[in-house]
Amino acid sequence: MPAIIERPSVRPRVTRSVLPSILDPAFDEPFTLDQELKPFGAWVGSPIWVPPKDGRAAMSETMLQETRPFAGRDARWNAVIKKHRSDFTQVRELDLYEASIRLPKGKFFVTVTEREHFDKITDAIPACVQTRLDEFMDGPGKKPGVKVYYLKPLCVEMGDELILTTRDDLMAAIEKVQDEVFAEYRRLALYRRPLQAMTAAVNLGLAGPRALVQYAVNRKQRAIAAYHAQLEFKRRKLALSVAKNFRKVRTSGCTFDETLELTTPLNRFDVIEQFCIEQELSRAKRDQLVCIAAGTIPWFVALSLTISYVSAMAMVVSTPPIVVCDPAFVAEMPGSPGVLLKIGHFDEVGGVTHVEI
Repeated sequence: MPAIIERPSVRPRVTRSVLPSILDPAFDEPFTLDQELKPFGAWVGSPIWVPPKDGRAAMSETMLQETRPFAGRDARWNAVIKKHRSDFTQVRELDLYEASIRLPKGKFFVTVTEREHFDKITDAIPACVQTRLDEFMDGPGKKPGVKVYYLKPLCVEMGDELILTTRDDLMAAIEKVQDEVFAEYRRLALYRRPLQAMTAAVNLGLAGPRALVQYAVNRKQRAIAAYHAQLEFKRRKLALSVAKNFRKVRTSGCTFDETLELTTPLNRFDVIEQFCIEQELSRAKRDQLVCIAAGTIPWFVALSLTISYVSAMAMVVSTPPIVVCDPAFVAEMPGSPGVLLKIGHFDEVGGVTHVEI
């Protein structure tokens, strides 16, 4: 009888379950680009709109057109800003949190280019900054309320030293342009304002007769329109009758639209001619109705002494006599208004481009 060999029993290995790691609450959310953006600075005060240096002729003309004779200085200047906003340069005061490249920590003024005007940027942008800007615009920048700016500090470079533009210098430059514009306005107002007053008085006196004549013209136009509709109804009625008769005597069908295409559409001037024949109107009345139909009413109807201003003057927007450096792309998120996040900051120093992202 063969011997039975007993094998030692193998106990199953007990494995402990792996517990998840305890994550830092600051990093338990998925990483996004906006988490990487660091605070760059914050706005101080409201925007300041700097006028173009050589636009006094067009701006003084705007004051004459858009404001009343006894309007205040602020009202006239606000009308200029509203009309020529695209020609003004937006300047804001920035409080920089930390020194960046050559910019010192603290407050200074920068020119602001908003997202919709990025196509006007002529500076050479480093490829890494452009890539980072595109990533932000395609990601967090698509959220509603997100604002992206291109900032250029107002400063003068003297060797390795930057001389920043102060508020007094900025306001003095704006006041100089304002004084030139208001001086040009006063020169034009000496003879243009009295003429405007005379024109307004004459137009006011002619308002009643002009309204009566216009009422008579509208009445004649309604009569012609009604007669036109009557003839058009007869044309369509005739086409429908022909189509019905054709279907009765022929085996092939004929639609109303096909029959209507065989007729000639009514001409407005032919309608007027027929209307004058039926109404037995004179040749002068017929010519008057033709003028009304063409949209040109007699001179006494359109009599108006208003002065047409020629304001299509080429405005030469000159570059301010300052040097700008250290531009930066920043973002303003809707959750923290006034706080700017740095997308990319760059500058060229001694032929070498420095970038901070």
